[in-house]
Amino acid sequence: MILSEKITELRKRQGLSQEEFGAEIGVSRQAVSKWEMAQTTPDLNKILAMSEFFGVPTDFLLKDEYDLSFLENNHPDSTADYNENASNASETISNDSGTFSKDNMIELQEVQEYLDTKKKNAKCFVLAIFLFFISPFPGIILSLFSEKLAVLGAIIQIIILIIMAVILILSFRKLTPYKHLSKENAELGFGVRGAVGENSKSFDRTFLLGIIIGVVSLLAAVIPMMTVSVFNSESNLVIIISAMIMLLIFAFGISCIVYVVTINQGYKRILKMK
Repeated sequence: MILSEKITELRKRQGLSQEEFGAEIGVSRQAVSKWEMAQTTPDLNKILAMSEFFGVPTDFLLKDEYDLSFLENNHPDSTADYNENASNASETISNDSGTFSKDNMIELQEVQEYLDTKKKNAKCFVLAIFLFFISPFPGIILSLFSEKLAVLGAIIQIIILIIMAVILILSFRKLTPYKHLSKENAELGFGVRGAVGENSKSFDRTFLLGIIIGVVSLLAAVIPMMTVSVFNSESNLVIIISAMIMLLIFAFGISCIVYVVTINQGYKRILKMK
């Protein structure tokens, strides 16, 4: 039984319309309709939300061989029985590569937390990039008024760079709890690979768009300086402004690339697991 059928049946058993169910988990009626028609797949956060809302394990939602037969008796403890059976079954999982203990299984919730951390890191990296490129701005601007003020500008630049370094250190530190994801004996839990794969595919378009915008921005960054040279402007203010604009465009281009690459690396790391 596929995910779309399970969502439809579970929703109907709750007596909810598509709009009411969507409101419960924070999506539109159209999104629910597309899920139930198998036109799109819910992202990992929504799968976790549905698991909690319906009171069923994520394994049940993601693994096609599980059907709704365990709900037919409509006993309050039916889901608990399923959870217990699923837990016992996953204590030791055997496959062609050998035997894996439950401790080595990486479940959907942990994967989602890791991917969310990567997305937050991507935003931090973007902030760090902009801080790096704008750090010379105070010194450049203050030097227009006085050479002595340029020293103050240099101090401000150092402070900005320190803040940038702290942001990067804290960002990398947030990934420390997920070092075990790279262990050779770590294995994805039931259905996790499929869910991550679907989300990775849906991100491919954003990834490509980010790379294209980034590359175009890097190439276009020289336009302000080229424009100044064409008009032979000798004004220091115009030259400085054009240089600052160039740095901002350059920072934007690098940020686009770093942002999508960081998130994509998160997906690839998970999909490389067993």
